Amino acid sequence: MNTRPVSSQRELQPLQFTDSASCKQWLATLPLTNIPQAQQILAAQLASLNAEALAPLERLKVLEALREPLAFVQGEAVKKYAGKPLPLDPAGRTAWDKSVALWQEAARGYQLCLKAFREANLAVAPHGALICLRCLRITGQVMLDHYRTYRQVGPALWKTLHELYALAEQHGFARIRVSDVFERHDPDTSCAEAYVQALLMQLANPFAFSVRQMEFVNRWLEKWANLVSLCAQPLPTSAITPVAVDLAGSTGTLFAAALEPQPNLRYLDLEQLARALRQTINLLKQGQTPAQLGLGDEARQPGCESLLKLLFVQWCRAGSGRGEVRLGSEERAMVCFGIHAVHYHVTGKAFRQPGTSLSAREENDMRTFGHITSRTERMLISQESGTLESWAILNQSASGFLCMLRQPEAQACIAHNQLLGVRRAASRLFYLGLVQWLRLEESGEINVGVRLFPGVPQAIAVRPANFNPAGGGSRYERALLLPEVPAPATPATVVLPTGWFQAGRFVEVHTERRQVAKLVALLEKGRDFDRATITIV
Repeated sequence: MNTRPVSSQRELQPLQFTDSASCKQWLATLPLTNIPQAQQILAAQLASLNAEALAPLERLKVLEALREPLAFVQGEAVKKYAGKPLPLDPAGRTAWDKSVALWQEAARGYQLCLKAFREANLAVAPHGALICLRCLRITGQVMLDHYRTYRQVGPALWKTLHELYALAEQHGFARIRVSDVFERHDPDTSCAEAYVQALLMQLANPFAFSVRQMEFVNRWLEKWANLVSLCAQPLPTSAITPVAVDLAGSTGTLFAAALEPQPNLRYLDLEQLARALRQTINLLKQGQTPAQLGLGDEARQPGCESLLKLLFVQWCRAGSGRGEVRLGSEERAMVCFGIHAVHYHVTGKAFRQPGTSLSAREENDMRTFGHITSRTERMLISQESGTLESWAILNQSASGFLCMLRQPEAQACIAHNQLLGVRRAASRLFYLGLVQWLRLEESGEINVGVRLFPGVPQAIAVRPANFNPAGGGSRYERALLLPEVPAPATPATVVLPTGWFQAGRFVEVHTERRQVAKLVALLEKGRDFDRATITIV
């Protein structure tokens, strides 16, 4: 565990309080309406507190007084970086760095208290469970902030988490419930439950979740973590995939089927959790609402049920979600981002309104110079095509799932549920795909899971026939048409600008001729597109 002092290179600010009572008075002056400023002030005061030779019990009382405003400030700061495209822009990266740094300062404070507890300080001896719980919770929060930016959790954080839980077991308070205001559903929790919550979040594969889904899962785990036990011995054979964790290791959960029993292994008993998930899914199928089942007033069907089914597979059928073999590959592929770029690369030319031969800029060039300048051509191509990057295909499946590696030097931003165009090295055709999951490695490389849509896209132009989207007007917009595919059976679909879909709307489709299509059903609601089935009328 990291108990190192604050770096001497930092110029410490004067501590504004000397005990918990004066700390509470000082907190009344904290500018909670200015989150960046409040973060900066809290970080500076925690750093000064950690450098102060304070009695361990008084240090603990001060940290407890700071905990609620700290949680509020950090919860608000999340909005600056959670779910943002990668790599984060400078503002997002700064906000993430400051949030993690503030958690680390708080962790150092509690670790100083934990150090005193381990050294048998009599004043903090009765509070060992509370102190260890706070350290586990903060470590879990730092991990969650990693997931919110699709960032891989490094070995140091996992090692810290495992050591904290091992200490709780060693001192016999792992399952003792202590007060914890972080819990919104149940104010009592234990070190074991906090530890299990961090393990299950990782086992759920948060790199495939939207930030909204992550928040739902984190909230549900607060009420479900008590359904999971940690056992020192292998569990009886059951339909649930055996999962374990190594308390001496520096990684998350492990598939336990091939592991030899060791003193440091703890096996996750997931039977109660599996029953609870099955029951909740069945009740949703019967018509009960997520709110009635305690899943949150904001949760909606059918997305709530779909997420629960995914969690059941990840937690209780771990490793069985991939129903087909993935083959390794050394292949390169060219990748572009969004409808405009794919449209350009499919057609090989800049988009123009149907019925016109030149853009306004090209017409100006013709009037002024008698020809289209290379500068105009480069500008149009740049505007249309965006960035074309070379990625590596690490492995692939027959149904169109690709695991791809993007190098750190790539500049364009990439986001969860974003539309991609992918052209394999041996092909001239671009295929459409969706960013299914993202994982930013410590090296700076980004692993991207891409799900390709069936069929070869055709570049088309569309405009509203009976509605007026944002921006209005009767101009055509770029879109992509995917043909009907017999195997796997997939109807013809159209990829539209985001926000265009509503069942029953009509769009005018321009290919070689003009047609009117009715939008029928939404298949994908991406970050930057709508994909819908259509019928030609």
